[in-house]
Amino acid sequence: LGSCPLSSSSKKDTFINDPKAFLQYQPYEPPATLWSDLKVIKAMWFAKITGTDLQERLDSFYENQADLYDSYRFRMLHGRPKMLQGVARHVSPSTSTDGIVWVDLACGTGANVENFGKSVREGKISRVYLVDLCQPLCKVAKRERGEKYGSNVVKVLHGDVTNFELEGLPPANSVDLVTISYSLVMIPAWEKCIQNAKRLLKPGGVIGVTDFTVAPDQSNLSQKFWKDTFAKDHVFLDAEHLNALKREFEEVEAAHDYGTLPYTPFFLKAAYYHFIGKKK
Repeated sequence: LGSCPLSSSSKKDTFINDPKAFLQYQPYEPPATLWSDLKVIKAMWFAKITGTDLQERLDSFYENQADLYDSYRFRMLHGRPKMLQGVARHVSPSTSTDGIVWVDLACGTGANVENFGKSVREGKISRVYLVDLCQPLCKVAKRERGEKYGSNVVKVLHGDVTNFELEGLPPANSVDLVTISYSLVMIPAWEKCIQNAKRLLKPGGVIGVTDFTVAPDQSNLSQKFWKDTFAKDHVFLDAEHLNALKREFEEVEAAHDYGTLPYTPFFLKAAYYHFIGKKK
């Protein structure tokens, strides 16, 4: 039973690419087993979060689950396919002879790269910068993405996504695409992360963001329940994230919905949003 693959708890990703779109989205569903899920759940429930700053807390929380991070979480991050599919619809070819430049801020293991693996191999995406503050997740990103696609194409940067001077980042106003996936809720200075994304993007560049949130059609009781539940893991839901994105960028598409979490009663669904915008 422990080695038996588990099916996804969410609807199967049946997205059909627009043949005219520049980027081609590919579903990515890493395999999971009951045994691998139990190890992640143990790490999540019983991990002793230690440290005096955000990096130390992240490292202590993810140290024992980094290798299984994607196989468990893709079943609860329902907004990620929607956001990446939106990106595929709206990103345009670079004006240079090279492919586009993509920065994935607070990238985790860099799993988003797998959804555009074909475009990376074809050179439509010439360079990917994966940036994260968590050392264990960066190690996985280097192994699973950097080594797979080539470190000359996929560059993993360990550092703070709110640091405009982070060594290795591309110049301001030079990036075609920035994505932020399920991360703003864990970044204390999340406004600076959004400003860094805006700084990096060239005029007309595309930003894609998705995250957990509290929604206007949720009851006060439901909002409190999810805020309190996520806060136990230092995840802080805030509707202002989406409002800020709408202020800072030209809105292309934005929507919220609800999704289940693994091993949680089907009637308990957390709100999430996805946002696609362009730099004005």
